[in-house]
Amino acid sequence: MTYVLVAVLAVALGWTVCYRTRAAAARVERAIRPAGPHAAAVLDEIVLGWQALEETCCLTAWESRGATHDRTTCTRKDQTL
Repeated sequence: MTYVLVAVLAVALGWTVCYRTRAAAARVERAIRPAGPHAAAVLDEIVLGWQALEETCCLTAWESRGATHDRTTCTRKDQTL
């Protein structure tokens, strides 16, 4: 009976130590994690970037933010540049 009690206490102690170690490790990980943008915000920015690229008339216009256009590939109707 004494051996059973010792074994149960040892298992309980081991579980407590492991649980506290994992909880401490999780706290440390959260503490050292960079406070940058969240993954959802980054994905939103990527989606907006692709939309802007798809809405432009040519790659040159996208690169120059509309300042210049490539006359050979531009889909604009009024190519006045």
